[in-house]
Amino acid sequence: MGASRKGSAAIVVTCFNDRETLPETIASIRRDATQTELVVVDDGSTDTRTLAVLDELEQQGVRVLHQPNGGQARAAMAGVEATSAPYVMRFDADDLLEPGAIDLLVEALDRTPGAAAAWGDVQTVGLTNFRIPGIPALDPWLVTHTNCMTGSGTLMRRSALTDVGGWQLRKGFEDWDVWMGLAERGYTGIYVPGVVFCYRRDGVGALAGWLPQTPSYYDELRGRHPALFAARRENRRSSAAPLALKLAVMMVEALPLLGRLTRIQLNELFTRLLWSGGLRQTATMAVAAFTIRVRRA
Repeated sequence: MGASRKGSAAIVVTCFNDRETLPETIASIRRDATQTELVVVDDGSTDTRTLAVLDELEQQGVRVLHQPNGGQARAAMAGVEATSAPYVMRFDADDLLEPGAIDLLVEALDRTPGAAAAWGDVQTVGLTNFRIPGIPALDPWLVTHTNCMTGSGTLMRRSALTDVGGWQLRKGFEDWDVWMGLAERGYTGIYVPGVVFCYRRDGVGALAGWLPQTPSYYDELRGRHPALFAARRENRRSSAAPLALKLAVMMVEALPLLGRLTRIQLNELFTRLLWSGGLRQTATMAVAAFTIRVRRA
């Protein structure tokens, strides 16, 4: 594997009271991504032990920015503005970067000038232990029905990210909003086979707080990207997604009495089953998700 160009990528780690996981996250980045810009953005942490960890990282030479609490999107953009590399990755403070991942993603974007982003597979750790295959493409039709794309651990072309305004939403779905913005403007992405990072699953999970607000968040996305939703039928015809997936999504959207969250989850399930994961992998993910729900209940 060839080494990435010096300074070609920047990694922005957003942090809010993440004292338990932040040191391991930073160690996973510094162990391998020696040619990248690294900045940690503290989003108004109030925990004294987290602040002590941040001070220690600064003493080790890690650049740390402090700002009043404004949400992950604002923290991520503060990191983007503080770096200059042509490629940028937002990274959560509890994820772990895989060795060689940055090189793989940089090389993918280098050889595909038209791609706005490069991503790979995700390995879960903690409550679950399985591989989540990356979706093969940034599809303008599918992205209006469900989001199978990661935010953390994806390498973005800075010029494309800036063109869509970067991460903006304060309450939730900020990554989905970026993917819709890219698709709406005709950008493509590239999938790189192989695990890019490990996603830590705990007893709560970031998405848990979004569930009751999913319909209002989704409505906000529709309002922000009217052209993309208006072109759904045309984009479905030109979509590279398998015909079976197109029919499955159409069936889900036609079923009465389903809530928006259920539709999103079913559409993701069918996407994993019919396009990116296959039966065995999708079954493993579904069983794990069901088990977690039972434990919570």
